Amino acid sequence: MTDRRPASQPVLCASQILRAAIALVSLVVLVTPGLSLAMVRVPPQEQSHLGLRTIRLAGVNRSGEIDGFAKVLDPGPLAQLVSDLQTALASYAASSAEAARAKSLHSRDLGVSAKDTEAAIAQSTSDALRVTQLRRRLGLEWGPGVARLSDAERNRLVDELAKGNAALVHVDTHNNTGQAGARRVRIDVGADSVVGVVIGPARAAEPRLQSSGLIVKVTGPSAILLSTGLTQSAHIATQDPQSGVIVPRSALIRYQGSDWAYVKTGPDRFERKLILDPVPEDRGFFVSHGLAPGDLVVVDGVSAVFAIEQTVAGTH
Repeated sequence: MTDRRPASQPVLCASQILRAAIALVSLVVLVTPGLSLAMVRVPPQEQSHLGLRTIRLAGVNRSGEIDGFAKVLDPGPLAQLVSDLQTALASYAASSAEAARAKSLHSRDLGVSAKDTEAAIAQSTSDALRVTQLRRRLGLEWGPGVARLSDAERNRLVDELAKGNAALVHVDTHNNTGQAGARRVRIDVGADSVVGVVIGPARAAEPRLQSSGLIVKVTGPSAILLSTGLTQSAHIATQDPQSGVIVPRSALIRYQGSDWAYVKTGPDRFERKLILDPVPEDRGFFVSHGLAPGDLVVVDGVSAVFAIEQTVAGTH
């Protein structure tokens, strides 16, 4: 999983850490199968010196999600197809107008032969068939969602893609799970995530996942980060609600490849808890396991508590 943690918190000076470590009562190590959790005891007066601050977590509900993969599509073929369609439409408009004039003049015996009239009608018919063929290719190659867009909407889409204000991604889940009726998909981009709108089903299947996939449009400043061929994690919202808490970014610390937070369990006790699969949100991270509503989580001074824990653990 991409490391989506904020930059390391400010490190306290050595004298502050040393003073707190000397005043520390004890470090209790709790052992569970395959995991060591540390409970640090920091006297209240040292908590004030270290600038420790906690907040009480409130419970929140959000839509459940089904995880998948998003691969950024090359917009070049779509841009070429839309350009060809525009050319074909212009040709058809001209030839159909010429055919109409030829028929009118020929019917009034104004110097246009039957042969020239038939040729003008044949050209107009050929141009109409070319337009039909290109519209069918839109559906066959890009799915019914793209084909249903109006010509003006497709032109705007290509313009946005060319300017880097939009990106098209192919989203897949195992055996198409969660794809039916999907309207929005959250896609991880760097340290955050963006929400894309489902245009429609794709026509090119993902053989490894046995997924037909969805075509999703992502817009906004983050779209420029979605380079062609890039693969990112994707999350399709479901109707099943999920309970959890929102944890501020400053509360999480990265250690040994996992995410952790310190929970105050007593006047002088802080327990480091494992946070599983934090989901980035505007206000921080949504956490459904490891923390619960009502927990007092350290949001300022996390680095100090961690430094104390490591210092004391190293002396035992």
